[in-house]
Amino acid sequence: MSRKNIFEIINSNYNIVDEINKIINLYNDALVTYKNGSWGHKATTLQNIFDYEILPNWKQRGAFLNIDEILKKLNIPKYFNDNSFWEINDIINLLEIYINIIYLLIKKLNITNNYYYKLDNRFNLLIENIHILLDHLNYEHKIFENEEKVIIVPKNPAATAVAEISDEETAMAILRYNHHTLKGDLETKRHLLNSIAREYEPLLSKPIDGFKDYFVKAANMLNNLDIRHNNKEGKHKNNLVINLENNELEKWYDELYQLLLFCVLIKDNIERKNNIEEFLKNLKQGA
Repeated sequence: MSRKNIFEIINSNYNIVDEINKIINLYNDALVTYKNGSWGHKATTLQNIFDYEILPNWKQRGAFLNIDEILKKLNIPKYFNDNSFWEINDIINLLEIYINIIYLLIKKLNITNNYYYKLDNRFNLLIENIHILLDHLNYEHKIFENEEKVIIVPKNPAATAVAEISDEETAMAILRYNHHTLKGDLETKRHLLNSIAREYEPLLSKPIDGFKDYFVKAANMLNNLDIRHNNKEGKHKNNLVINLENNELEKWYDELYQLLLFCVLIKDNIERKNNIEEFLKNLKQGA
């Protein structure tokens, strides 16, 4: 059986399709009420406001006349389902479009704090659900004000790269470690670090030439930071660990997490380098 990719792993714990469809519904249903003449009011969608008020002068418009043209160009489905063919990039692209629309409506129209516009509660739910889904996918958004655009990028590229080459349990541990709800949760972080270390124990015990110091330090931290062993009492007791404040101990857990990722990426890139060298050798012989 083929190994699941990280998005399939996430989806088994958190249904990505259900969540993106919730977001699509919120986007389609959220209404903006605006003043229409001296006394009247009219309700319309976020997309209509964007198409008429923002898009014509948007630096990133290109030749597009409305958002539907952009969605069609990117071949993004109106809704997602488990049986149709789609890729995770389709979801990332759709979220990126939504985030740009929201950002520009707030930035250019001050739509959340403007006398002429009134938003219903679905607008705030839309923003919140987008961030929840991005958090589960280990992505975040970056704003480029001068270019009037927002892009979505992996929250931790190293974590995503290592998760892709790890087994399912380890991949889930790597991705979960970054979740904002785990801040201050030392017990869960301790458990996740153990899960990551278990798969890569052979790697840590046989350091790669030229990088031994990194592997030794990662192993020492695992053994002496109350992770593999109880370092607060018994034969592995360590007074420094006992006296560390929780926030300080968590800081070192986070440093160890990054160091473990680095060690795995060293191994992966050494193998890649060796494969490239072999290919170049054969390429030269075939010239």
